Amino acid sequence: MSRGSLWCAGMFAFSAFLPSSLAADSLTDVFARMDRESQAFKTMTADLTDLVHTAIVNDDAIEYGSIKLKRDKPGDTRILLEFTRPDAKAVSVEGTQVKVYLPKANVVQVYDASSKRGALDKALLLGFGATSGDLKASYDITYVGAETVAGQPTDHIKLIPKPNNEARQMIQQADLWIGPAGLALQQRFATSASGDYRLATYSNMKVNASVSDKDLRIKTRPGVQINTVGK
Repeated sequence: MSRGSLWCAGMFAFSAFLPSSLAADSLTDVFARMDRESQAFKTMTADLTDLVHTAIVNDDAIEYGSIKLKRDKPGDTRILLEFTRPDAKAVSVEGTQVKVYLPKANVVQVYDASSKRGALDKALLLGFGATSGDLKASYDITYVGAETVAGQPTDHIKLIPKPNNEARQMIQQADLWIGPAGLALQQRFATSASGDYRLATYSNMKVNASVSDKDLRIKTRPGVQINTVGK
């Protein structure tokens, strides 16, 4: 057995014999931190590293940029992602529309997400303002362990969507790495049974900084072309 395989086996054995009471206490602590943060959570900005893994070809596509998120009330979450490399791109989620701006082509692609809005709401707030009650109602949750993400201490929890959870349309499993402040410093979404996943890592996070509605709008160049996808 290789050294890497031996390490994995050892970690599996350790987790298998982790006392259930210790895991329960750790999960209770994570929930308490998330609930405290959710009471005041309105906005979040951060730098973002977004990795998309395609299992069939064992390929990782990585984009770097930033995120702005604002939640005025439950069910009203708006997001703007602005990627700078390797290629510039902006993605906004507002209401029932998802917009993708491709600066090189100067084109905005508009998608109607009304049929998946419930799923989007449940996925968007994972680790950002959702209460433990919200999560327990929609997911089966287990505590994985204490881990370090980009030098920060976190608690890793695993969430499996329940049968009645609309998020099952989009994700098979979600993993969250919750930091000391009760917010996700990293998220992994398993998007297919074949092993595809998306891994989002956040740094330089600022909570409840000023984020206006204008800040959440995609900035385009003059002459931009608007394409409504599916029409």
